Order: sequence, then structure tokens, then C-alpha cells
Amino acid sequence: MRAKQYLWALPVLTLCCVVSLGAFGQDLSSGNFWHEDDLAFEFIGQVKNSPPAGPGQPFTSVQYGYLSHITGVNDNQIFAPGDQSDSTARFTFYNDAVRLSLTIHGNLRVVTRKGTMTIYYHQSPHGDLATPNPDSFRDGTPVLTTQWRHQVVFDATDPTGYFFVNFFHKVTSSVTFATVEGNSVRLAKPDEKLRMSLVGSNDPAGLVDGKFAGIVTRMGKQ
Repeated sequence: MRAKQYLWALPVLTLCCVVSLGAFGQDLSSGNFWHEDDLAFEFIGQVKNSPPAGPGQPFTSVQYGYLSHITGVNDNQIFAPGDQSDSTARFTFYNDAVRLSLTIHGNLRVVTRKGTMTIYYHQSPHGDLATPNPDSFRDGTPVLTTQWRHQVVFDATDPTGYFFVNFFHKVTSSVTFATVEGNSVRLAKPDEKLRMSLVGSNDPAGLVDGKFAGIVTRMGKQ
């Protein structure tokens, strides 16, 4: 199967943002800043899939990247000075996943996975999607974790490798931390839920199994 088949999970990403920003003149540290069904954040990333490590082992997948926008926060505050890109993004994500099933439905392929996501904060960001260097997206300070399940759908006859992914996150932990600007930030509360949607396609360079971008919305608690 082509790269796209086993795709993503995402990276991304999960958050129920809380930012105490003097620039905004309000205290968002309660974790109630994002309203249900509203945009929480936007993300950009890529995925690498791997065959089973041995007999009886599952197919695995890692997805990683960065948050390109957080609702309520000026984009200049989530990037270090310079071009707003993977190399300057202060908030990054890294997903570990295993494949649960692959279903053939006509030309469609449906992949189901489950996994975990961690979002990191970097005072000195250095993400590298080009080489690529997946570890550069997970060597910051962990600030939020989730457990998730997703469904990937793609057309096996489409040479572009376009794929569509929906997943559901449940926040398992989060911490309050200070950013390089001195603001107090908390990304979500335990048990809150997030819906993530993304679209991706094959990597023209063939270095990874796909590149993607998408959005996350808040769903609330159980």
C-alpha cells in the first residue's frame, strides 16, 4: 500500500487552551477559553508508518509537527522571531500509534488506529520537517497528553495519495507553565475532549508517508 494508506493520526494534536496573557488583559488560566464546537487550534505535520517489528506485532505510525495557530493567542506569540514555520514553532506535537484494522471497501481503504499524543513547549524551537528529524518535535517540555482513536479514509486508485482523517482525543494530563514571554499557559484540562480533522497527501520527496494540515475543535467533557 502507498504511504497515504496508513496515515495519520496527529498529531496534534489536543488542547483546551488556557493562556494568561497580559497583552490580552484577561486571565485564561481557568481552561474555559475555548467554547465548544469552536476552533481551538490549527496544525501542520507529517506521518511515517512502519511495518510490524516482528511476528504478532502491529503496524505502527508516528505523526509529528507543530501548532500554526491557537485561538485567542497572537500568532507572533507562538513562534520565535523569524518566518513562522516548523523551525520557529514553540508548540509542537508527537503521536505514537498502532493500527487496529484495515478495511477494503471498493476503491476505499479505511484504516483505524489508536494512540497517544503529547504537545510540547519549546523556549528555543528547532523543529525540522525537511530532513526530517522527528525527535526535534518531542524534546521540549511536555505540557499536555491525550489518548485518541482515529479513522483514515483514502482512495486506493488516486495517484495523488489524498487522505482524510478524523479523530477523537481525550485529554489525560496537562500542566500550567511559563512561556518565554513570561505568560502563564495551560493547554486543556483532564477529561476534556477534542475533535481533530485533517487532509493530507503523499510526500513528493518520498521521505515520509504523507504531509497534512488540519484543525481541532473542543467537544467538552464526558
